[in-house]
Amino acid sequence: MKQLALPLFFLTLLTGFSVLAQEDQTLTYEEAVSIALRENIQIQQQQNLLEVSRAERSQAYAQFAPSVGFEASGNRVYGRQFDQTAGDFTEEINNRLNGGLFASMTLFNGFRNINQVRQSQENAEAQLNLINQTKQDVTFNVSQQYLQVLLNQELLRIQQANLEQQEELLESTRTFVESGAQFNIADLYNQEAETKRVALLVVEAENALTISQVQLIRLLQIDPFANWNFAEPDINQWEILSEDINIEEAYNQAVANRFDIKQQENTIQAGQYGIKVARSGYLPRLSASYYIGSQYSTLFERTFSDQILDVNRVSVLSLNLNIPIFSNLDNYALVQRNKQLMNNAVLELEDLKRNTFEQLQTAVADYKAAKQRIVAAEAQVKAAEKALEAERERFRLGVSNVLDINLVNAAFVGAQANQAQANYQLIFQKTALDYFTGRLQPESMSMNND
Repeated sequence: MKQLALPLFFLTLLTGFSVLAQEDQTLTYEEAVSIALRENIQIQQQQNLLEVSRAERSQAYAQFAPSVGFEASGNRVYGRQFDQTAGDFTEEINNRLNGGLFASMTLFNGFRNINQVRQSQENAEAQLNLINQTKQDVTFNVSQQYLQVLLNQELLRIQQANLEQQEELLESTRTFVESGAQFNIADLYNQEAETKRVALLVVEAENALTISQVQLIRLLQIDPFANWNFAEPDINQWEILSEDINIEEAYNQAVANRFDIKQQENTIQAGQYGIKVARSGYLPRLSASYYIGSQYSTLFERTFSDQILDVNRVSVLSLNLNIPIFSNLDNYALVQRNKQLMNNAVLELEDLKRNTFEQLQTAVADYKAAKQRIVAAEAQVKAAEKALEAERERFRLGVSNVLDINLVNAAFVGAQANQAQANYQLIFQKTALDYFTGRLQPESMSMNND
């Protein structure tokens, strides 16, 4: 018995760990969006590119500062050579050491440095707007998939409730048949078939929920082996229903808020500075440089320190002027290239604004239709519920049969499903409107329910 006790202990312990590992974990909408924004690969890659843009901006600023360096070289010379100290040729072996500190600075280059700084600032701002737009894209995708999971959960609940009612009706029918009431055996068979059909609908609803959960888990890049539950956010439906959308106001908000439009505007501005940078190639360039150094030679009969610090020390101050006359059309080609790139960016902005207006038109129309669908679905559920109550009473009194009550019950279940879809469709269309106007935030679906 003692020999079996130890393996049983470890088996119990492992089983306990397995149960703990499979405990349900609940995820809220805000947590889902936060995880997606943190784990999304595109956002991480774009943030890396933002660091590159910032480095290029720092590099552009650094062009105003002088470049400083130190150089040194040593060599040994064999054979006939000129001895500068003696003023004559010699064939002695000469060990030489040269070194110096140099600095150079651009004084004028056609305002190239200034425009490069401004261009790099616009590029960095464009990259930042691209990151923010990608964050909104990710938030919208998570919202869409999260709502699909919630809808599938509600549809599963409706089918499960329907199955419970069908099972109760099956038991009632069996009782009536066995008691010799007016129901015949065909009614029992019909109800058994209907119960099995509804049980299949439950399985299909479970499969649809599982698939939507898998897609959401994949989107969030969380542990696929954990048991995830997704909490339903508190949503003030009446606040959504009472909101009136004006297409012109929505478009103006989109132009002011959307990060992809801001990014394109930054790209155009950067292109304008790029043209100015290219045009600087037509203008003269003025630079200054300074060099201080010394050298040592074994042919010169002085000490190392005397030669380096005194005798052979030299300083050179230079001023360089470069006036371009003909550069094989290099500058012309560069200016034209930047012009056309900017023209394309302007066309892309116009196309983006047109697409934005079309998206908003569709979204506003869908939003208004979703609001009407809510009213119609609510009325449909109320009517179907009353019809079902009346049919159940007729069934209890033996006036109607199983087929009649199943037809009415099917209409009621369909009305409930339509209402659930209408509710979530309204939320989705409101989320889409916030997305297309550039106002979508992680808390957009987290409004307190009055």
